[in-house]
Amino acid sequence: MKWKLLFVSLLAFFVLPTTAGAVDFSISDVKINAQLEADGSVQVNEQHTYDFDSEFNGIIRKIQPKKGASIEDFKASEKGKQLEIEKRDTEYRVHRKGDSEVIVFDLQYTIRNGMEKYTDGAQFYWPFFDRRNETDYGNMTITIIPPSKASDVMFIGYDSAEETGEVQANGTVVFSLGKVHAGNNGDIRVIYEPSLFPAMTAVDADIRPTVKKDQDMVAMLHEKFIESQKIVGTVGSGSAAVGILGVGLIGFFANARRKSYRKEAHYQMESNGFYVPTNDMSLPAVLLFKNGAASIELMSAALLDLVRKGNVKQLSDEEFELVDANVKLEHEKQLIQLLFFQIGQDQKFTLGKLKSYTKEEKNYEAFDKKFIMWKDLLKAELNEYEVKAKTTKERVILSLIGTLGIGLAIFFIYYALYLQLVLVGILTLGAFGFAMFYSPNNYEGTLLKLEWERVSQWMKELDTKKWEGLSLDDRFRVLIYGVGVKHPELDAYYKDFVSVQNQLDQHRTRYDERHRQDTADAQYGNAYYGGVVYNPIFLTGSFNQASTNVSNNAPSSDSSSSSGGGTGGGGGGSGAF
Repeated sequence: MKWKLLFVSLLAFFVLPTTAGAVDFSISDVKINAQLEADGSVQVNEQHTYDFDSEFNGIIRKIQPKKGASIEDFKASEKGKQLEIEKRDTEYRVHRKGDSEVIVFDLQYTIRNGMEKYTDGAQFYWPFFDRRNETDYGNMTITIIPPSKASDVMFIGYDSAEETGEVQANGTVVFSLGKVHAGNNGDIRVIYEPSLFPAMTAVDADIRPTVKKDQDMVAMLHEKFIESQKIVGTVGSGSAAVGILGVGLIGFFANARRKSYRKEAHYQMESNGFYVPTNDMSLPAVLLFKNGAASIELMSAALLDLVRKGNVKQLSDEEFELVDANVKLEHEKQLIQLLFFQIGQDQKFTLGKLKSYTKEEKNYEAFDKKFIMWKDLLKAELNEYEVKAKTTKERVILSLIGTLGIGLAIFFIYYALYLQLVLVGILTLGAFGFAMFYSPNNYEGTLLKLEWERVSQWMKELDTKKWEGLSLDDRFRVLIYGVGVKHPELDAYYKDFVSVQNQLDQHRTRYDERHRQDTADAQYGNAYYGGVVYNPIFLTGSFNQASTNVSNNAPSSDSSSSSGGGTGGGGGGSGAF
C-alpha cells in the first residue's frame, strides 16, 4: 500500500510541477505600439507591467503569428538593460529573477508578411492575443501607426476589441480595450490607402467592402442589442418585482401565522399555570426538536433519561449499571447496545471507558456507525409527531421564483444590466434560501417549543415557590433538559435537585403515595428508581470530550488548446515562470 502512495505522489510531482511552483502575479498594464512600414513589415514595441507577489524567474510572451506571417528579432529589456531570451516554438521566455516586485518589461519584435495589400487599401489584421491566453490584462491599449500621415482610414475591432478604436488626426488608430479577461479573443483590423505601402505587391481585389460589411454588421448587431437590452430591462425588472412581491407575501403570511400560533400557545400556557411539560415523545426527541441536531453530547441526556426511567442505575460520578434492558423505543435499545455492550462490559459503562474508547482511531468506524444509527432512530421518533407545518405549496412557489431569477440573471449578464442583476441575484438567493430552510412549527410544535423555553427561564430564576409543587420526576426531567440544552444554570439547578432528592429519601413512602398518580409520565409512568443522581457536569464534560476525540479521528476527505482563436490561426498570451 505504501509503495502505491509513493508512486501517486511522485506522479503528481512530475506531472503537475506548475501547480506546485506557480508564480503569483498580475499584469496591470499593457501598451502595444505597432509601427507599419512601407514594405509591409511591422515594428512592434510592447510594454508589460508585471506585479509579482512571489518569487519568479521571468515572464512568458507567446506570439502565434497568423498563417503566412513570421516573427523576427524578438528582444526584451528592463530600463534599457537587455534581458536573456529563451525561445520555445512560439513561446518567448524572458529571464529575470526576483521576488515580489513591480517590473515594466519592454519587448520588441518584427512581424514579417503580416500585412496584405489590395487595390483599394493595405490591411493590417492581427491577433496580439487570443483565447489561449491564460492571464488577465488589467488595462490594454493597442496603437497602430501608419508609415506616414493617412487620410483614408478604416478600422474595426472584434470580440474584446469591438467598439474600442478611435482614429487620430495623422491616421493613427488607438484601440483602448481596458480590462481583457483570460481566454478572450480580440483581433484588430486597420485599412490604409495603398499608396502608403509602395514596396508591397497588391492583390487584384478590393478589401474595403469586406471591412465595411463587417462594420455594418457590428453596427446593426449593436443596435439590436440596445433594443433588446431595453426590452429585457423592462420585462425583467417587472418580473423581478413580481418575484420580490411573491417572496414578500409568503414571508408576511408566514410571520402572521407564527405570531398567531405563539399567541394561542401563550394563552394556553398561562391558563394552565406553572407546570413541566409532559409529552408523548421521549425527552431525547424533545431535545432533538429543540436543538435541531443530534450530537454525541445529546447522548448524555439520553443516558440520564434511562436513569430516570429506572433502566439504568448511576453508581458514581462516572459509572452506570444496566438494570433493565427492556425499553420501548428503538433509539433507547441502540443507545444501550452502544454504551453498555460495545463500549462497556458486564452491563456496566464508565465515562473513563468512553474517553479511552473514542481516543483510539481503530474504534472510530464502529462508534460512528452506531452513533449514526442512534441518531437516525431518534429522528425517526421525532418524525412520528407532527410538529412542523406543511409548506409544500410555499416551497414550490419559492423554487419557481428562484428558477425565474436564474433565467433573468442570465439575460441580465448577457445584456450588461448589472443593477438589475444585483437585485435579481438577491431575489434568487432569498427565494432558494427561503425554500430550503423554511420549516416553521405548527401549533403543536410552537407550544412544545415555548413550554420548554419557559422551563429554561424558570431554571435561571430558581423560584423556590414555583418548584415546591413539582414531583421529583418532573425535576429530574428538567435536569435532563438542562443537560441536553447545555443550560448555563445547570450546576445551580442540580444543587436544588439534590436537596429535594434528599428530602424525598427521608419521606419516600408518603411522597410516593401522595404523588404517584398525578405526576406520572405521559408515556412511561413515574419509573424513577429513587437512587442517587450525581452532578451531570462531569457527565456532559466526558461526552463532550468523546465528541472531540471522534472529530479528531475522523478520516480526511481526500490544458491548453493548440488551435488558435485569432485571425489566421494566430494569437498569443502572457504568463510568468
